[in-house]
Amino acid sequence: MRTLPEQQVNSAGWAQNRKVRSSVTALLAAATGIFAGLYPALAETSDLSLELNRTASTERGCTLTFVAGNRTGTALNGVAYEFVLFNKDGLVEKMTAFDFGAIPDRKTVVRQFELAGTQCGSIGQILVNGAARCEAATSDSAAEETCISSLATASRTDIAFIK
Repeated sequence: MRTLPEQQVNSAGWAQNRKVRSSVTALLAAATGIFAGLYPALAETSDLSLELNRTASTERGCTLTFVAGNRTGTALNGVAYEFVLFNKDGLVEKMTAFDFGAIPDRKTVVRQFELAGTQCGSIGQILVNGAARCEAATSDSAAEETCISSLATASRTDIAFIK
C-alpha cells in the first residue's frame, strides 16, 4: 500500500470537500430560487407582504384570497387596509377596508374576503390606499411605518395589486 505525503492527503480531502460544499451551495441556491419564484412577495426578508393569491366567483360576488407574510421583526396585533377597486377601464368602482387581524412576526397567514355584488371579472386593479388600522404588539410608534412603508404587494391573478 502506497502512502501519500500528508500535504497531498490534505489537498485531496480539501478538493473533495470543496466539491461537496459547491454542490450543497448550488442546491440551497436552487431551493431559494424556487421559493422566491412561487411566492415572490414572501421571499423578502424584512417586509410585510400581501399577495393576492386567488379570486373565486360566488353567487354573492367575488371572494379574494390573500397570503400575508410578516418579516418585519415586529408582531402586529391588528392590521386593516383600505383598498380601492378599479374596473377594467381604470375607473374607481368601490372603496372598502379589509381587516387582516393579527399577523405575528415571522408568520404567514391566509385571509379571505367576500366582495358582495362585485364580479371578479370586472376588477382590473386593486390599490392599497392606506392602513385603516395598524397595531404593533409593542408600544412601537413606528407601526404605521411597518404597515405602509414596509408593505410589498404581489398578485398571482389577472388583477393588478399595487400600493
